[in-house]
Amino acid sequence: MSYICVERQPILTKYLLYILLSVCILSCNNKDKNGVTTYLGGQIINPKMDYVLLSHPDKRNDTIALNANGSFDFQCENLQTNLYIIRHNELQYIFIEPGDSIMFHLNTVDFDESLAFSGRGAEKNNFLMNLFLSNEEEDKKLPELYKLNPQAFEEEIAHSKKALFIELDEFIVSENPSETFISIASANINYNYYSRKELYLSTKNSFAENKDLIFPEGFFTYRDSIELNNNILKNYYTYYQFLNRYLDNLAHDAYKQESDLFIKASFRHQEQKLKLIDQWITNTQLHDNLLHTNVKRYLAHADDTQKEQDLVRLFKKLDHNKTHQKDVEIYAQNTAKINAGNMIPGVLLVTANKKLISLQKINTSKSVFFFWNRESVKHYKEIHVRVAELKSKYPEYNFIGINTGSDYLAWKETVISSGYNQAHEYQLENSTTAKNALFINSANKAMIVDVGGIILEGNSNLFNQNFESLLLGHLNKK
Repeated sequence: MSYICVERQPILTKYLLYILLSVCILSCNNKDKNGVTTYLGGQIINPKMDYVLLSHPDKRNDTIALNANGSFDFQCENLQTNLYIIRHNELQYIFIEPGDSIMFHLNTVDFDESLAFSGRGAEKNNFLMNLFLSNEEEDKKLPELYKLNPQAFEEEIAHSKKALFIELDEFIVSENPSETFISIASANINYNYYSRKELYLSTKNSFAENKDLIFPEGFFTYRDSIELNNNILKNYYTYYQFLNRYLDNLAHDAYKQESDLFIKASFRHQEQKLKLIDQWITNTQLHDNLLHTNVKRYLAHADDTQKEQDLVRLFKKLDHNKTHQKDVEIYAQNTAKINAGNMIPGVLLVTANKKLISLQKINTSKSVFFFWNRESVKHYKEIHVRVAELKSKYPEYNFIGINTGSDYLAWKETVISSGYNQAHEYQLENSTTAKNALFINSANKAMIVDVGGIILEGNSNLFNQNFESLLLGHLNKK
């Protein structure tokens, strides 16, 4: 998640639980023998599981049970001022200070847009949430912004950054938040701004025609003020994303004399990046998380078993976390099964007529398999729009939709009501087994498969800029 400013009124909830909230606020005014009591509570509409997980910065988790109507409450003594993570199928950051009494309400059908906070401490979290939602909209403009020259790009994002700091200043005057919150909100703004510059650089370096691109003086001066080992921000997505992008560009600097092009998915790039993480990141948790994230990202897209094994060995040499190491070993074993050249696993699918068929049996022509779940309404609509666009451009491929959910009747009803082609829509017969076999690690995952079931691309992203190049490239191969 990253943030950018668009003027928006703070989100306020009027839904429910006012009586419960009042009782909780009164109870949280009291101190017990251990110190100040902090309270969290709320309600989840359309819950996906029977609990909420509160993740602490020190990696400790609290599992909070939901009652029959999806509501929950949680009290904790001596909770430290910091950023925490609330998880329920998806995740959201929450800023908590001792004595806060925060209620939140959300509907999992529209997670981010429905999430709203109330109670003591709510204003700070509504402020951050508003920034996140605004940033989602701003991110949609980035592909066009990255076409600009460096000076024009700088002017665009500097304008957004300035507007965001004006909004923060107004919030400080009206709410008088703590210095810790101000520090986190300011870092949010700055690191998001920095992150976009780093991504702009790597995007330009990905194309040979930009080799001699000149950046205006001062374009990268922010690098002199960044903190590589901020303990409070170490789990914050905006900061984490910036570090990844910054380290990507440092890795490219190390090998660009041999290869001008920035190729993030290459073994050379990832090997250098892992070494830089080990060299520059001294916060152990942040160090190990970055290593873990990056080696798994490489494995997910690699198709050279020997190089995959080489990077895993390097990772295990640098990483301190035994759980991470075991996870990566299993991950590498699974990703190797869908490397290019292998036969696609023969997992069973259910047709709209409730017949079983092997995935290997439906490759009468080159095919693209994409995945969706009817519970993620926004996503399945967007992915089918994307597929319709690709179908019109690449009629040589069959585009096969595979539902990863378990409710057959609900899936079929969605297919029919949405007007999708039933002959090209299937459901996984055993979701758990199939997800492991096909390595379904992303909602936007796509597999390109040749006639007869031979994998051409085992782990692509349907929305990536280079996806159409992959489709065209495999059509041109004899």
